[in-house]
Amino acid sequence: MRRVEVNLMTPINERTDSWGNERRMRNEGIRLALPNSTKDFLLLTSDVDEIPKSRFVRALASCQLPLPFQSLLLQCEFYYYSFEFRHAINPSWPGGSVSRFSPNDKIPLDLRGARLNYRPMPGTCFHCSYCFDRLATVRMKIASFSHTELDIPKYHDQKHIIDRFRNGKDLFDRASDPLRRVYKNETELPRLLQVEQKRFGYMLNRSAPNAGFLDV
Repeated sequence: MRRVEVNLMTPINERTDSWGNERRMRNEGIRLALPNSTKDFLLLTSDVDEIPKSRFVRALASCQLPLPFQSLLLQCEFYYYSFEFRHAINPSWPGGSVSRFSPNDKIPLDLRGARLNYRPMPGTCFHCSYCFDRLATVRMKIASFSHTELDIPKYHDQKHIIDRFRNGKDLFDRASDPLRRVYKNETELPRLLQVEQKRFGYMLNRSAPNAGFLDV
């Protein structure tokens, strides 16, 4: 894994909105991280909360893939605060993507946007938007993500956050984003959560008075 840095504070970007900066950070970061390969390669990209399932990655690595290779869209199982709350209307989230490139291929200008035209692969990743063990991390995400209209004091309030996490209610009071409680027999848990349930208890059960947060 290579660390890359993208300067978003250049004069040309001083007036760019938060969504523009997000797109540039994704696309430039991916391009800077690409290998100087002399052979064809598969490029798997995703956000940090879009986690490809290990069996899917193993299949990519071990199977003989068809040529030409059709780019894939990983459809994630859409969880919210833990693996007990899933989005009720849209249980799947369009997550990362897999594409095949040759050394001289031109990488698309908008890698993230292009994925919506790829072949969907259901059940190939997990998406958990707020699976955090600290309330401070929830506040940090609210303060830093591109939905700047949601960065208001109400949504930073400790009582509000704990109530939403414990009861499976949308953090931002959106009627369009209801959550549904799911149970262990309804979901495929990541292997690490199965064997480390004590360590990752906050990702399995938010019913405690502190909603599983270690800093409350």
